[in-house]
Amino acid sequence: MVKETRAERLKFAVKFAAAAALTAELAWIGLAAGRGAGHVPAIWWANAVLASIMLLDKRRRWLLLLAAGYLGNVIAHLFFHDPMWEVLSLSTCDTGETAIAVYGVALSLGRRVDLTQQRQLLRFVGFAVLLGPLVASLAAGIILHIGLGSPYTVPLLWFPASALGMSVVVPLVLGLARRETRELFQPQRLPNTLLYLLMIGAATAAIFSGAEFPWLFFIFPPLLFLVVRLGLSGGVLGCCVVAAIGTHFTVSARGGPLAQLVDPSLENRILILQLFLATAVLSVSVVSIVFADLKRAHAAASLSEARYRELASSMEALATVDALTGVANRRQFDRAIQMEWQRALREAAPLTLLLLDVDRFKAFNDQYGHLEGDSCLRSIARIASEVSRRPSDTVARLGGEEFAMILPGTTAAGALEIAERLRKGVLTLEVTHSGNSHGVVTVSVGCATMIPGEHSSATEMVAAADSALYAAKGAGRNCVQVAPA
Repeated sequence: MVKETRAERLKFAVKFAAAAALTAELAWIGLAAGRGAGHVPAIWWANAVLASIMLLDKRRRWLLLLAAGYLGNVIAHLFFHDPMWEVLSLSTCDTGETAIAVYGVALSLGRRVDLTQQRQLLRFVGFAVLLGPLVASLAAGIILHIGLGSPYTVPLLWFPASALGMSVVVPLVLGLARRETRELFQPQRLPNTLLYLLMIGAATAAIFSGAEFPWLFFIFPPLLFLVVRLGLSGGVLGCCVVAAIGTHFTVSARGGPLAQLVDPSLENRILILQLFLATAVLSVSVVSIVFADLKRAHAAASLSEARYRELASSMEALATVDALTGVANRRQFDRAIQMEWQRALREAAPLTLLLLDVDRFKAFNDQYGHLEGDSCLRSIARIASEVSRRPSDTVARLGGEEFAMILPGTTAAGALEIAERLRKGVLTLEVTHSGNSHGVVTVSVGCATMIPGEHSSATEMVAAADSALYAAKGAGRNCVQVAPA
């Protein structure tokens, strides 16, 4: 176990006090809103907020946080002067519900909770929305029946409120901890987020304030629009707005669609509100999962396409690059010579080809080994690349010890100068070669320069450069020969 510092202990003490105070405040609001309806409000927020605080605690000091929640529940009940046995037992039920929800979610989902994934959402619903509230409501029903003679229907009032709290608050708080959700409240996006929530609030207030016709279903289009624009957290936040405003008008009995029931008692109004909110949360969850899956599928497709393009580019590069020296291979040389020939033909510009061959390279390989031979070829390729610095120039290895340089727009005089720099550059390597008359590795170079015409071809230039290369070898090697114009 990692030992906590004094600052960390102080920070957790503040979190403990905040959890107790927040639980107490929300429990008091719930108890106050539920007076006259079996002491149960439309939504019980306190347990869900405590569960969210626990799930977000990375050190998992859950027992201490449960104690804070228990303390908060006790304080809230004491404000209403309830009997002490009722205060302690019902607070135990609330804390037990939170414990079942948190430990159940943690055991099934681990540390990575993402409720936009269908499997995770179903497990969350099973433990936090169904099992925890069900156990707590049954226990509370038994306690109240024994202590106060309450009817066995009490769990029917307790369960929906707790289940709705878990299904609305926990996804909202966990969603707000996600980076993509926090971005909704960045300065550049905050106006749109607030506008959407204001739209939901205004629609809810209009529907619940005085409508004599049950227009409740009209809240679903703006809620689903909120999911499309802001995702799961935005949709759940919209459900919170609807729940808060709807609960206010329902409990205050200021008219509205729920006041038109055949039996408009507070219990019935709250029950219908709970069913409505449950349907809203279910709709938001289903739509958000669909859109999250589509977004993930699109992201996966984009990633696959990017990887395919990268792989295709790599394969193309491998297909055109000589593996040993890193310059162009014979395939790329054939493509480049034809392309540059056609360009020079259109522009009536000169085109130069240099062919160079390492002198007595077979003897070098036989005497010093293939590893030294490979190193020698890489050095010559490097010298050739340094000599041809223009992006339009092409250095290629044609095979074995033979290289080529394609020099667009280069005259015969310029070609001779480049060829000499190349030959002298190889000499400066001073690679020992006792099998060569010069005592070091040298190269022979053949040059050919042509201005393409309608009746000529690149093949003629290659043949001319090859003849010049043989002439250089015949002249004693380590020299440059230029093909006649």
